[in-house]
Amino acid sequence: MNKKFFFNSYDLMNIDDCYGKINRNINIYNVSTSGKPRDNSLIFISKIDKVSLMNMRFINESIILISDAVKQSLDEDKISIDKNNIVIIVERPRLEYAKILNYILKKENKVLQGYRLNEEGYVIGENVKVGEETQIEPLVFIGHNCSIGERCIIKSGAKIRDNVIVGNDCIIKENSVIGDEGFGMERDEKGSPFRIPHLGGVVLGNNVEVGALVSVAQGTIEPTVIEDNVKIDDCVFIAHNCRIGKGSYIIANSEISGSVTVGENSWIGPNTSIINGISIGSNVTVGIGSVVLRNVLDNEVVAGNPADTIENLKALKRIKQKLLNETNI
Repeated sequence: MNKKFFFNSYDLMNIDDCYGKINRNINIYNVSTSGKPRDNSLIFISKIDKVSLMNMRFINESIILISDAVKQSLDEDKISIDKNNIVIIVERPRLEYAKILNYILKKENKVLQGYRLNEEGYVIGENVKVGEETQIEPLVFIGHNCSIGERCIIKSGAKIRDNVIVGNDCIIKENSVIGDEGFGMERDEKGSPFRIPHLGGVVLGNNVEVGALVSVAQGTIEPTVIEDNVKIDDCVFIAHNCRIGKGSYIIANSEISGSVTVGENSWIGPNTSIINGISIGSNVTVGIGSVVLRNVLDNEVVAGNPADTIENLKALKRIKQKLLNETNI
């Protein structure tokens, strides 16, 4: 497991909602989801998901934040997750997760990791691997715990933040940002926005091309993934927790919101906007300027605002024309 911090459970005594609830001395090194739980992690569960709750039985040495509803579901199904973990019941697990993680990272940052200016003129952090024949131009920034594959080209002004993995034969063009924090917020008790730290990183596969002025946000807990042979044009934004399938093209000025999945060999047209959480299938074509508000099936061609299939758009056009003709009569 990639350790992203070191934190002892007894330090949670300093957080009001956790005071008196810590009954075990454990160390945690990472965050994980209820869908993919890992040992020694900070985890929150807000919704009742029977499969995820069953998986939690096998986790050890973790801090798990749950709601009363989740606790009731666990009791009803006689699922025990507190034998080898610290389970804390809170009103809003996602918010408490954000508070605890912010606290952890502030303590961690007291011991700052160092950067150095490479002789080629770029800045590089600690625990970074760079493959053979990779070219990194001056004024590039590479954060901590990154891996850059072989035969890559990283152009001037590009920024690769912490916990990013870049495959072989990739190109990242000028002034793109790979792995900055996504826009994840939760409102606190006063209704004020509270930022949720993102630690998932980004994974670029092999032969990926990222255009100039592109932003790919890192995942909240699991990584944002750009699979092999994906080509991203200039001025594209890809939000946290997305997955772009092999061989897909994302064309200039497209905006892909959080937790969107795009299948293989799809074409996302210029100026497209895709709402968060939906799925775009494989071999899909999304026309220029589309606003995608629903899932798109494999092999569909969609366009418009809201985006719909070409067949439906043609049918709608015929209906409109018929109504206009009748009105003129």
